[in-house]
Amino acid sequence: MSSTPHIEGQCAVHRAPLHQSLGRSSGSIDAVREGLPACGSRMVRTVRHTWLNATIAAAVAVAAPDVLATEGKQAQSTTESSDSGTSASSAESTVLEPVTVTARKTTERLQDVPESITVLQAKTLKESPFDPGVAIAGHAPNVQWVNRSTGSQWFSIRGVSSLGTPANYSDGTIAFNVDGVPNSMMSASNMLLDVDHIEVLRGPQGTLWGTNALGGAINVVTKQPDGTRDVHVTTEVGEHGYRMGEAVLGGNIVPGELDGRMAIRYGHEDGDVRSLYTDKLGKRNIGAFRGGLRFTGLDDTLVTLTGTYLHDQANAPLYLLRSASQFPTSGILTEPDSKVTQTGATLTIEHFFDHSQLTSISSYQHNKLDSELDTVDKLVYDAIGYPASSNVGHSTDQENIFSQEIRLNSLEGAPVRWVVGASAMRTNGIRWCSSTQCAPPPYSGSVTMTSDLDTTNLGLFGDISIPFANRWEFSIGGRVSHDHIEMKQDNSLGLASLTGSNSTSQTYPTGRVALSYKWTNDIQSYVSVARGHASRVYALFSYPIDGVVANPYPAALGWTYETGVKADLLSHRLQIDASVYHNDIKNGVMSYLDPSLGAFRTTYQDYKTSGFELQARALIAEGLSFSGGVGYIHSELGANGAAVNTVAGNPVPNTPKWTATAGLQYETSAKIIHLPGKLSADLQYQYTGKRTADIDKSYYFDAYSLVNARIGWRNKDLEVYLFGRNLFDKRYETFGNLYYGMQLVSVGRGRILGAGLTKSF
Repeated sequence: MSSTPHIEGQCAVHRAPLHQSLGRSSGSIDAVREGLPACGSRMVRTVRHTWLNATIAAAVAVAAPDVLATEGKQAQSTTESSDSGTSASSAESTVLEPVTVTARKTTERLQDVPESITVLQAKTLKESPFDPGVAIAGHAPNVQWVNRSTGSQWFSIRGVSSLGTPANYSDGTIAFNVDGVPNSMMSASNMLLDVDHIEVLRGPQGTLWGTNALGGAINVVTKQPDGTRDVHVTTEVGEHGYRMGEAVLGGNIVPGELDGRMAIRYGHEDGDVRSLYTDKLGKRNIGAFRGGLRFTGLDDTLVTLTGTYLHDQANAPLYLLRSASQFPTSGILTEPDSKVTQTGATLTIEHFFDHSQLTSISSYQHNKLDSELDTVDKLVYDAIGYPASSNVGHSTDQENIFSQEIRLNSLEGAPVRWVVGASAMRTNGIRWCSSTQCAPPPYSGSVTMTSDLDTTNLGLFGDISIPFANRWEFSIGGRVSHDHIEMKQDNSLGLASLTGSNSTSQTYPTGRVALSYKWTNDIQSYVSVARGHASRVYALFSYPIDGVVANPYPAALGWTYETGVKADLLSHRLQIDASVYHNDIKNGVMSYLDPSLGAFRTTYQDYKTSGFELQARALIAEGLSFSGGVGYIHSELGANGAAVNTVAGNPVPNTPKWTATAGLQYETSAKIIHLPGKLSADLQYQYTGKRTADIDKSYYFDAYSLVNARIGWRNKDLEVYLFGRNLFDKRYETFGNLYYGMQLVSVGRGRILGAGLTKSF
């Protein structure tokens, strides 16, 4: 890739980096566009990072799926030898590639942001292409991905999460955003197709990332239709019927006017859970699409329109008996069937002024989950002495989400970083349920309950960072939010006792203050205090009592205190990010299985978590890099809440004390095996400590370790590789509860060995 540095006086130019709102790491951007109106050209490619003085490399190195998520590369331009596949560098020293993030809505160096952040490159997601939450949590210390069943999955950061099962699809404590668009918990199972990188932001993020960011945020940045030519196909095959095919087509359509990009993925895997009365469980069939157009013909303005689609069908069981022979084995009598459908469209308009950028993001999402689940497992019923007969329940969950954000922010590299804006989000949710859990006796299983949950959230926000006294920086930000939530419930029989409505409104502030000091240009320490808030919660999986819909549970809120240090050492060959934190959460909402009712109930409880993260990446030698991280959480349920006498002092459920990740990546010339091109090897290790299954500390999930490996050869436009995911076939537990003394759990995917090929055109 060539770049054209801007020469002062060459043209009348506004210095607006158009990639800023795209949120892409500068190390992975082919070029940056600026307008040069006096030169008669609307858009040309240029590089404007003042801290990156050398020419950017002609090809970005294969990104390592690591904790801070980029591999070392040459600081100077490299050229690929056509006969040997080796890189010839004009630089004698090799350094780590810089990483940029958009955690504060403007593009900044990761090392300059006073927050605990993990950045994951797209290659990380290839370790779990059908369940990206597993890969994200596996590479980010103190992050958990709780997977109960299809459509019931959520993130936990630093132990801040739902204390059991979320009460509804808005009952989240971790914001999940894709290209600046907020997603609900139902869409957290998104395949994340055609991703550039992912930012894991720890601590309250409500100031800039909206509602329900009490514990943090996941910011997914996809590859944009920026005109870069990218045409390739990838196919993988492996054990248990695993197969995946993906195609990407991107480039310029009309010179100077229109760019486009699209990606398609198909995937299948057979079930790997033994079942006594049905076919094997855990089967998946997936189809996904992502596409976009970018209009560049307007002066100083970009217009990007994107669309997405996902169809995901699975037969995962609701639960498994932990003590079953040949675990995991299911005794379910009727094969389950779950279908997730997601569609969406986003319109992003960016206009660049001389000293600021205006961004508008308009989005629509439609999510639907159809489930047919047998709630009876014969192994469980035999163990407790109950007769077993099939009890199939049907439910359909559907939501339409409209969101709008408009913001004005400083340009990248401005001496004072600032952003102001407003947001609005409207969610229309509806649930139809005909199951024994959805209505009380004598109507259990004979009536269809309908629940309408409509939520409106409005917000005004602002954030600013002011440098002073040479090395200090003061940051402050805040948001004022207003929620209006309405719950309506009725039934197919028109029963007055099971019909009712309720509503609530609340206005509340969130915010963050940070003070940082740069000891040198490469070493920074900081302290921060943040206020987080989640929305009030109606239990979607409930029913009226005598015609009355219960009042919502109080909003969870909390304070987070954090201090940390970020260091770039050894001539940019070693980067360290360390942080210490304390969370004090009030009114954490918890839903749990009540055996006496055979249904879920909801309550709330205070809790606290404290701990640290230590992350590092290092360039050990030419072509050899290391990445790793360790996290520690001490969690404790408080003395205030609905279950004070039984759970105070217990750990927060599904929160391990220790998590760790480590990886080695190596790349060398293939001449050692008498081939052109390069050889690569990647070895990743992940550890998750033991954790309690519920607030009563009824039992602990076992600690587990996962190992993933990949070796490959690539030359010019072809790459072939072998992979092993979960090499030692650990059947780790992802969720659990107690039912009449029986320990019920959900499990993760077992080992897959396979091979893949990528061909570029």
